Amino acid sequence: MKRLAQALLVLLVVVAPASAQGPRSRLLVTVADTTGAVIPAATVRVLGSEDATKVTDPLVGHTAADGVATFAGVVPGRYTLMAEFSGFDVGILRDVPVRPGDNKHVIVLKIQGIQESVTVGQEGQAAAATRAASNFGVALSADQVDSLSDDPDELARQLNDLAGPNAIIRVDSFEGLQLPPKSQIKSVHVTRDQFAAESANPGDTFIDVITQPGVGPIRGGITLTTRSAALSARNAFAPLKGPEQNDRYSLNIGGALLKQRSSFSLNINGSTQYTAPNIYAATPGGATRVETLLIKTPVDQRNVSALADYALTRDQTLRLGFYDNHYNQQNLGVGAYDFPERAYSTRNISHYFRLQEAGPIGRRVFINSRFLIGVFGSSSRSAVEAPTIRVNDAFTSGGAQQRGGSRQAAFELASDVDYIRGMNSWRAGVQIDRWSSRSDAETNYLGTYTFASLDAYNAGQPALYTRTIGDPLVTDSNVQMGAYIQDDVRVSKGLTLSPGVRYSRQTIVSDSKAFEPRFGVTWAPAAGGKTTLRASAGIFHGWLWTGIYEQTLRLNGVRQRDLVIINPSYPDPGAAGVVAPSNKYLLGNVGLQRNVRYSAGIDQTLSRSLRVNVLYNYIDQTQLPRGLNMNAPVDGVRPDPAFANVIATVTDAELRRHELYANVNFNLSPQGQSASGAKFDARRLTAVGSYSLIHARRNADGPFDVPPSGTLSTEWGPGPADMPYRFNVSLNSTQLRNLAVSLSLTASDGTPYTLTTGRDDNQDGIINDRPPGVGLRSLRTTPQWYANVRMAYTLTPGSTPGAPPASVRYKFGLFANVTNLTNHTNLTGFSGVMTSPFFLKPTAATSPRKFDFGTTVSF
Repeated sequence: MKRLAQALLVLLVVVAPASAQGPRSRLLVTVADTTGAVIPAATVRVLGSEDATKVTDPLVGHTAADGVATFAGVVPGRYTLMAEFSGFDVGILRDVPVRPGDNKHVIVLKIQGIQESVTVGQEGQAAAATRAASNFGVALSADQVDSLSDDPDELARQLNDLAGPNAIIRVDSFEGLQLPPKSQIKSVHVTRDQFAAESANPGDTFIDVITQPGVGPIRGGITLTTRSAALSARNAFAPLKGPEQNDRYSLNIGGALLKQRSSFSLNINGSTQYTAPNIYAATPGGATRVETLLIKTPVDQRNVSALADYALTRDQTLRLGFYDNHYNQQNLGVGAYDFPERAYSTRNISHYFRLQEAGPIGRRVFINSRFLIGVFGSSSRSAVEAPTIRVNDAFTSGGAQQRGGSRQAAFELASDVDYIRGMNSWRAGVQIDRWSSRSDAETNYLGTYTFASLDAYNAGQPALYTRTIGDPLVTDSNVQMGAYIQDDVRVSKGLTLSPGVRYSRQTIVSDSKAFEPRFGVTWAPAAGGKTTLRASAGIFHGWLWTGIYEQTLRLNGVRQRDLVIINPSYPDPGAAGVVAPSNKYLLGNVGLQRNVRYSAGIDQTLSRSLRVNVLYNYIDQTQLPRGLNMNAPVDGVRPDPAFANVIATVTDAELRRHELYANVNFNLSPQGQSASGAKFDARRLTAVGSYSLIHARRNADGPFDVPPSGTLSTEWGPGPADMPYRFNVSLNSTQLRNLAVSLSLTASDGTPYTLTTGRDDNQDGIINDRPPGVGLRSLRTTPQWYANVRMAYTLTPGSTPGAPPASVRYKFGLFANVTNLTNHTNLTGFSGVMTSPFFLKPTAATSPRKFDFGTTVSF
């Protein structure tokens, strides 16, 4: 009898009437008990599970006599469905896809011993107390996503302006991927508090970009963009404005392949651009050479990307993506101190395929599995083959000495499994990454003379001669793995405890003790969930960069060597260059970077339109890589005379970092509200503001950088990311019908840089010496700020004013992007070399004003 009832329930759902409802959807949720009997008067809540579907309040309904709750006009996307009835456990279906037309789902409730009554206000409190809620971050509205640039490079810069320069972009849960075309982006969310066991890095700010194939009928579009060289501003350090071009195109098409089962999108993008480099350097006679070169620096790029999804079952969805990218550059390496003969060209290719399968299994388990495999390659070629002449921060001439290239293969396999039972929400998962490389890239194969000053150059007295000799071919591979488990324990409606642990392992590092306990508390003290408090603590481990390992394989004193001659003869280093001692590099006693992190924050909804959050982090990073010279001269004598410097990478450096982030989200038009048909609607205004303060202190530079004093105690100085202030404000207005205006302002303090004497004072063959008592990065550049604006006017022939965007068939748009609207001069290129004629002076300006115009057609 029980099986018959369940069969009848399934039959009821399958044969329920299904008819297309246009761009909106109808959701029918049947609630039943374990015997298959339907439950009338059950409460059903529908909550958006992604940025595009989240609304201020959940949709709430009740089942009718037939056990079905009906929700009409639902925006297509993914939702969490909750069903409740007195005397039963709460039933949950997570990440349920809702497609155009009718969508039918069944929630089965199990009898519980304790009855509960849940109100809408309490649900708001419970949602706010969930660790995975969108608190402590920034979610871009659909209008704000539309206002972003169509230029992929500019788009990445805009996202980093919003989140901060160290943010990591994730595309559909994959890190390190190229940004998709804007037409494929469904939502963008900036997440700051990453204390969960699944997170590999301490306090990383993630920019989560969610893509989607086409939805509904087949549609497409064409976008063309060009830069007006006539309206672009001249660089403040250039005597005249050189030739410039930036033309881009994008074609996309997508939509449903099989109704309510499969969809796709295909994008083809390309660009052709060039600029003219500017020389700002010293001449041997002591004059300053300021010149706009009449050579071009072409950049050609083409990209093809394809996405598709397929509903394997009612709940399980398979998503596939393919990317092919070619990126070629010429006349790189020219400009600033570098003369025209320093030019070289590069060619980069990447091909990768990704696959994702996700969906619930039953009503308690949800699985999200991801796989990526790719091939990446690069090659370089110098325009002139000649030795390099470098006068520290004065000028550099001679060849670029770049040739050869590399080819890498990579794959990533990851899977998360969520299991919900009672007050516990478990997540367990694993991620495995493998990287293999074959490289014959070469640099400095013809030798480099380094002069401390112009006077030394004019006297023909170089401080150093170096040259790399030997076979550059090297192959290597690396595997890194992380496994984790975490439980979000719902102690009460407003309180969630999140204990967890992660284990990390990397094959090139003999560190097998990388266990990482984590603990977080999320508390929403009031009904309605307007206030959320969060605190966390945990240990994290960072990976050793594979480039360090490759360097120790290549320049190991056998395969390749770095010849070093101190105070050589010039222009010929002499016969001594053949037998001179050489540098070699080793992988010393290394472990995985260890980070202890503490965090606390508050997220407050002040009104329906205004929300703010503040987050503080403290991170103590130890076991950071730095260089240790195992053959440093003692009283001018090397312990091993057969070698010059023997530099081992060891992990005993440290960084201490305080971070403060604040975000403000203002939206006069609540999410989910459709635009009105009026010519002017004052409510169509949104704004996002962010502020950050980072105070960092570090006692080392890079993995092969040796302290000139031989000890880390003299090295303490501001960390590379130390930033007393940085803020970004973005304002987006669609108040005038058909016109969208976006204005953003970004400002920050200067970045730290290091003071050096410009000489090899300790005669170790490394020119990195500083005055006594001066640590790393003791200097700071000047502050920077710039404003950008984007205006887009869109015509929708044949549509009704105020109609939902998804229902508009044809669109024709004109847009203009202006970067650095006021042409504010942001100084850069400061020299910290005391022997440089430009000591403490700027030599360049970044991002003079640029005008880009374009048109887009959608059908």
